[in-house]
Amino acid sequence: MSKSFKQLSYEERIQIESFKLQGFSLRKIAKILGRSPNTIALEFKKRKCKGVYLSVKAQRKAYWKRYLSKRDCMKIALDSYLTGVVFEKLKIGWSPERISGYLKVNQGLGISTKAIYKFVYSRCLERYLFWHKNHKRSGRKRYSKSIRSDRHFIEERPVLNGSGHLEVDFIVSSLSSWCLLVIVDRYTRYTWIKRIKNRKHATLTRVFKETLKDMVIKSITTDNDIAFLKWKQLEKSLKTKIYFCHPYHSWEKGLVENTNRWIRTWIPKRKDIRKVSDEEVREIEKFLNTVPRKVIGFRTASELLLREVKRHEVS
Repeated sequence: MSKSFKQLSYEERIQIESFKLQGFSLRKIAKILGRSPNTIALEFKKRKCKGVYLSVKAQRKAYWKRYLSKRDCMKIALDSYLTGVVFEKLKIGWSPERISGYLKVNQGLGISTKAIYKFVYSRCLERYLFWHKNHKRSGRKRYSKSIRSDRHFIEERPVLNGSGHLEVDFIVSSLSSWCLLVIVDRYTRYTWIKRIKNRKHATLTRVFKETLKDMVIKSITTDNDIAFLKWKQLEKSLKTKIYFCHPYHSWEKGLVENTNRWIRTWIPKRKDIRKVSDEEVREIEKFLNTVPRKVIGFRTASELLLREVKRHEVS
């Protein structure tokens, strides 16, 4: 059973100061007080004042640290503007971490992720948290089978150097042949979602060319879907290389897999994709490309892609 940590009391701090003046070592002080040597060492490191440990000042420092920590966690509830912003962003699917990063980068407001979570739980807003709504256990694990050796596998994939390196996957429906082709740029995180009638080679080639006509495609990463049986012809058409995950290792293209999980919050598995409107698809695409992301410094995928386009124009 794990022991809960108990804060040092003022009486203990008085003893620590006294023992230190008597020349006791940190380990001896810890043994007398029944504390960990690390606790005593950390106390000296954090609570010294101009290199000297004084119990009164150490107690005051500890008190203000705890007071400020509690006050910071209540910042949102005490500020109507922050309450409005946080509630608005939660409703459109932003995570507390994204909201915190957005407020810091775009508005210069230092609101921690912890403070936002505390606000969420104190106001019973957990229903807006993505992973709270979409927590599912993984399915049965399967083992790999042999695949044609002339394919390029993911370990051969080139180093990520700017936009143009794509991960590709499908979201399918058991009710019709219609599906969603999901393309994500690994560098900018920009996402394209295309609703297509089938996964035939001719359809894929046409959609890729129409969607990515203004982009230099440096690589494509996908799984061993039957749609890519004619991958060599697709490579020639798009003038790029296609790299495959190992069989049943879909996590190797984790970026597009995670994107699919987000898309599934709008389009659940039992929904016929044929009945999904193009307007719905555009709304999902807009959300994914305009939500701030921690991995790109809380900028949006749209911002980063635009910057990449301008950089290529200049060069």
